[in-house]
Amino acid sequence: MNDLRAIAALYEQVDNRFDDLRDSFDEAGDEAGRDRVEGEQRINDQAYFVLAWGQLEANVDDACENAIRQGRSHADWRRRRSWSLYDPERPRLSFRNRLRLVLDETSDEWRRTVEHYRVRNDIAHGTLLSQRIDVSSVIEDFFRIQSSMARD
Repeated sequence: MNDLRAIAALYEQVDNRFDDLRDSFDEAGDEAGRDRVEGEQRINDQAYFVLAWGQLEANVDDACENAIRQGRSHADWRRRRSWSLYDPERPRLSFRNRLRLVLDETSDEWRRTVEHYRVRNDIAHGTLLSQRIDVSSVIEDFFRIQSSMARD
């Protein structure tokens, strides 16, 4: 999540330029130009969403690796034994299973992460959304999710 604030700031700059351009087409009465810019904004939103998602997923991976390392080094063998099944450097776990190691499945953060994961998969596998994404709000979600992750 090291770069998430920089990504958020750059997104705002680019989106503001799109807004200005869209407004100029609006003022000129150019509906086709306005519609074209709106389409470009939707694609831009989705590109930044996937870029920001990568920061969250890297953070989930780091927290998961840390949980595995700590579990493998626990002094009590009864607590350590299940963690010995995982290699902290290559956990070979699905995203949801990595997420299970660092977030409570009953939490709102879990629910939001899974919702964002579905959107990420749709976009990353070629299904562009027909509506815009509030990227600024999503990034704030990502910070809340990150702060809720178990670190020990």
